[in-house]
Amino acid sequence: MERKGSVTARVVTYIKNNIRNGNWIIGEKIPSENELCKKLDVSRVTVRNALQQFISQGVLESVHGKGTYLRSANLTDLGTGKEEMETQENADEIRALLEFRSMLEPEVCAAVAENASPGLLSKMAEYLEIMEGSKDDNETFVEYDIRFHMIICEETHNPILIQIMSDIFEKKRDSCKILRIATGYYGGVYYHALILDAFRKQDGKLARTLMKEHLERGIMDVSMDVAEGAGQM
Repeated sequence: MERKGSVTARVVTYIKNNIRNGNWIIGEKIPSENELCKKLDVSRVTVRNALQQFISQGVLESVHGKGTYLRSANLTDLGTGKEEMETQENADEIRALLEFRSMLEPEVCAAVAENASPGLLSKMAEYLEIMEGSKDDNETFVEYDIRFHMIICEETHNPILIQIMSDIFEKKRDSCKILRIATGYYGGVYYHALILDAFRKQDGKLARTLMKEHLERGIMDVSMDVAEGAGQM
């Protein structure tokens, strides 16, 4: 497996591919955590984090003392998006957007999280709650996804940064909608919840790491969906 992006995102991609390609059959047990660790050369913590994303959506089920079973092949909430990610041009634009954001937002998170105010935490929690309730409403989900990211940028009180990020989100709003379909409902909610928790702990280092991983996972998912749609995977 190619060594790029976050470790957890690469494990998620591996699991998705096995489900999509029919290598794992519904009702059957998937490889054990130990087997996945050896196969992918990653830690057990990483494997568990990746598996939990699928378990939370009912795709996988962990049975105590027996192992983990595939219960559904529906990956919609975890990101399938091939119908929307039709062109290389779309993918290139979205990747460029994410790559640019990954140069800025992790550092912004690191700086802001260390002095996160109650007001900021309240707004972040409010926006996340709306995102969680917008599973079937892409417009609302994207709107509050953008607000979640913007409220963090606004907390820097740096007018140039705020203007740049605002312009990017407004001009690339359609790309954000396509990205949401490509990366899935759960991917967004999962990472936003972790980022909010890091802010509550005022842990700038963790906030930086999570934001970086969140954006890098998006880059990987976009690349994977285009390649699969073109029959390259």
